[in-house]
Amino acid sequence: MRILLIAAALFILGIVFLMAGQPRKGARATIADPEQPSDIDTSKLINWSVKPGNAWYLRGANDAIYLYVQVQSGEIKQQKPRTPLNVSLVLDRSGSMRGDKIRYAREAAKFLVNQLNSEDYLSIVNYDDDVEVTSPSQLIKNKEYLRKSIDKIMDRGSTNLSGGMLEGYTQVKSTKKEGYVNRVLLLTDGLANTGVTAPEDLRKIVEKKYTDEGIALSTFGLGADYNEDLLTMLAETGRANYYFIDSPDKIPALFASELKGLLSVVAQNALVQIDLPAGVKCEKVYGYPHEIKDGKVQIRFNDIYAKDEKAILLKLTASPAINEMLAFNCRLKYTDAETVKEVSLEKGVLVKPTGSASLYKEGEDKQVQEMLALFESAEEFDKLMADVDEGRYEGAKAEAAISMQKLELRAASYDSEKLREQHARMKTYVKSIDSVRTMQDSDRKIYQKSNKAVNYEVKKQKRN
Repeated sequence: MRILLIAAALFILGIVFLMAGQPRKGARATIADPEQPSDIDTSKLINWSVKPGNAWYLRGANDAIYLYVQVQSGEIKQQKPRTPLNVSLVLDRSGSMRGDKIRYAREAAKFLVNQLNSEDYLSIVNYDDDVEVTSPSQLIKNKEYLRKSIDKIMDRGSTNLSGGMLEGYTQVKSTKKEGYVNRVLLLTDGLANTGVTAPEDLRKIVEKKYTDEGIALSTFGLGADYNEDLLTMLAETGRANYYFIDSPDKIPALFASELKGLLSVVAQNALVQIDLPAGVKCEKVYGYPHEIKDGKVQIRFNDIYAKDEKAILLKLTASPAINEMLAFNCRLKYTDAETVKEVSLEKGVLVKPTGSASLYKEGEDKQVQEMLALFESAEEFDKLMADVDEGRYEGAKAEAAISMQKLELRAASYDSEKLREQHARMKTYVKSIDSVRTMQDSDRKIYQKSNKAVNYEVKKQKRN
């Protein structure tokens, strides 16, 4: 008994000392000195790093310079009030949704209702040729009424995707408040064939809603007949998530996955900004949409969940006339979801000129080179699948052979498990191309969507 009492006392003393060393609740830092440890905010939930693909660049070579930004969040250890939600659920009720599809969609909608509380706003929109508001945006008060309203949604008509989506945005905007997670959830099983149908026009709508009103969009594609490239593009432009649902019975589980993230938001309005030195241009950004203005590259990725990860790779080029050290000032900005305070963290990254090829080779950062190989291979995989969509089977196999050989060499060079896994995925897919040619149309569409969804997760570096 005495030993147990002593152990308990030591345990309590340990907790006291640990608590004494913890930062004050709500404390935040804005750090501008690149020599300071600026990659962690004082809440210990958000970690970030910026590193170049090489510590050097070759004078006059006009070779690409890469910057890799990684943002990671930790797990919320203690119980805290979660960020309230302002969500619009937009359901396709076109004729093709009949049977199990509409039944499971209703189940997913009721699951969403059951998980929300009295501080959350929810609206439910359904659409075919017409758009109807099943329940306007309001605080969750009468769940039984909402569930009964959902049960009345029946399949019929065509697919006015744009009309349903726009009504979802309207509903969220009507109750938009600071500190809320504002999100439209769009589920469809078909092609947009009424209202606005052109992909570029739809993309512009989603981009404007995000940049002007701060409302994000997640898309859920069900079955074989929807346009997966469109829904992926809309989700990326809307800074949220894309889900492929191959079977109606998986609808509730994927809605649960989306809701799990929404219920664990630790940061909002998150963006990375890179100040480019004079003479340096941004050629490409892998991972997320970006904007370039006044020598600054901005990448907005909206909400950060607990145990989340964001990976961004910038491809830059410097004018051959430049022969000086390049200094990149990098910022991570976001709103802390608990305190609703703005956080700004800064880092400096230096890349030096050299005429030595051997020094340039020694300066390579293996992790950044690994991520470059992964992003490039994901783009090549997308092109491969697009060729198969168009029936260019032999050309696809020839291009894939070149991509896979390059990927295999890089996987060995960097001893990368990620690259080996990507190589294995591509190899399996290429082996299946001949059988894809003879598949029934619906089976081929499902197979393509499934592979594209996996490759989308590779590009987004999603953690399971």
